[in-house]
Amino acid sequence: MLVNQYFLKKSILPLKHPHWGCQLGSYFVFKPLIRGILAGVAFFLPLFCFAWVAADDLSNANTESPRPFGIQVIDAETGRGVPLIELRTTNGICLVTDNAGWIAFDEPGLVGQRVFFSVEGHGYEFPPDGFGMHGRALVVQAGQTSQLKVKRINIAERLYRITGQGQFHHSQRLEMPSPWRYANLNAQVMGQDSTQAVVLGDRVLWTWGDTNRVSYPLGNFGSSGAWSRLPEKGGLSPSVGIDQQYIRDDAGFSRPLFHNDLKGTVVWMHGLFTLKDKHGQLKAVTHYSVREGLGKESASGLAVFDETQERFLQVNQFPLTTKLFPRGQAFQHQEGGQEYIYFATPYPLIRVPANWDAIFDPKQYEAWTCLKEGSDFEVSQPALERTTAGKLDYAWRKDTAVVDAERQQQLEQAGHLEPGEGWLQTRDVDHGRRVVLHRGSVRWNTYLNRWVMIATEIGGESSNLGEVYFLTSQTIPGRWEQAKNIVTHNKYTFYNPVHHVFLDEAGGKLIYFDGTYTKQFSRTQSPTPRYDYNTIMYRLDLSDQRLNSVILP
Repeated sequence: MLVNQYFLKKSILPLKHPHWGCQLGSYFVFKPLIRGILAGVAFFLPLFCFAWVAADDLSNANTESPRPFGIQVIDAETGRGVPLIELRTTNGICLVTDNAGWIAFDEPGLVGQRVFFSVEGHGYEFPPDGFGMHGRALVVQAGQTSQLKVKRINIAERLYRITGQGQFHHSQRLEMPSPWRYANLNAQVMGQDSTQAVVLGDRVLWTWGDTNRVSYPLGNFGSSGAWSRLPEKGGLSPSVGIDQQYIRDDAGFSRPLFHNDLKGTVVWMHGLFTLKDKHGQLKAVTHYSVREGLGKESASGLAVFDETQERFLQVNQFPLTTKLFPRGQAFQHQEGGQEYIYFATPYPLIRVPANWDAIFDPKQYEAWTCLKEGSDFEVSQPALERTTAGKLDYAWRKDTAVVDAERQQQLEQAGHLEPGEGWLQTRDVDHGRRVVLHRGSVRWNTYLNRWVMIATEIGGESSNLGEVYFLTSQTIPGRWEQAKNIVTHNKYTFYNPVHHVFLDEAGGKLIYFDGTYTKQFSRTQSPTPRYDYNTIMYRLDLSDQRLNSVILP
């Protein structure tokens, strides 16, 4: 009010002035307007000054505010932070631990309070209290930290999320250092599906399927790629992470590895492998499939990676009726003096001679199958090959369809095969029940001196595609009869796991594998923030005695 009176008094001009003359009349005309303007300024100036001071105080408060309250969830056995553990308050606030096992908590109204956090995570367990509650009450204090220990139920150890955004989100908010160059966003990638990788020289070429971006729901549907250095050639230890350098477009987003002008289609890769060409140069080769998502296939064939262009160049097309072609995860093995490339889906039931000309000829591919040579797969009238004694006759046959675990089950349900008659008779070693394996990889392991398989079950009890099994075999194609569950995902999918043999440590005693974590094909409608539709790395110690039941003869 005093300020207003001051400005009003100063605005009262004398009625007589030696220099005003005829302008005095104009003064009386504009006097009300002038007084109104000055009164407005007098009213708003204090408010402006107050807002300016308040904003300055708020800015200072933000820069001086303490760190959030930090909670780290660690593996009780190893002391390592565990990612993908959910902490939930009694009013449903849910936070998920980052790659280092941390969450940052600064919920308004709950700082200074004693807050109960329930603790839950796939394959890990927090001990219950007297009422059966799996959690603990913590006093939330800004800038302070607390630690919670979980017991690992999984035999395999969850290490970190490889792809996507926010891998060290909470750690960064707590001002903790990250071991990764791109700790929270790499090449604008938000989500990525299904890993395939091969070694080219001193580097690893990583590839994925569909890729989500930051700026729009539709991303890259022409397969994505990245490079990393081998651990022994300066790359990160696989226990820490993967130093991936994405192949990017001009906008900095993960660039498609394939050209595709056919609208409404995607390009997927299958069966990536390496082979020397006719000039003795090691090349990365893959099967490509141009298709309408999970639907109709428009074209397929083989493509070779051009390191200069950093793209796969389509070399040929296979007829759409082709029965055998690269799929799943590939490996090499010599049989009868001939080197072959095998394709595991997850059983290694397809092979082709490791010869540059042979791989481009679909007639050179063979299937380990019980169908008559040249036959396709039909549930209603299968062309089964049997011996004179009536037993199924399995052999390597060209231009003949594969009978994998799912097809074998279909033939049994249709009454064409007796239970236990087919080649694939995999059972859960702990529960004695039969398991149908969906996808995975097969690798030679020097520590065990045998082949090892990492694969997911389809139609599992806990999750449709989230149960991961470990198996061994001394031969190829192998029987793979005993399976040990090593990872479980409750009502969530973890498909297309792949063992990266180039990351093996301690002579193969420690092996690393990743898979795609997604709510697709699962029993949940709520995606896990940041983690959904991304790949997660696990480590398995093959000296773990719990694996003996599938290793010992």
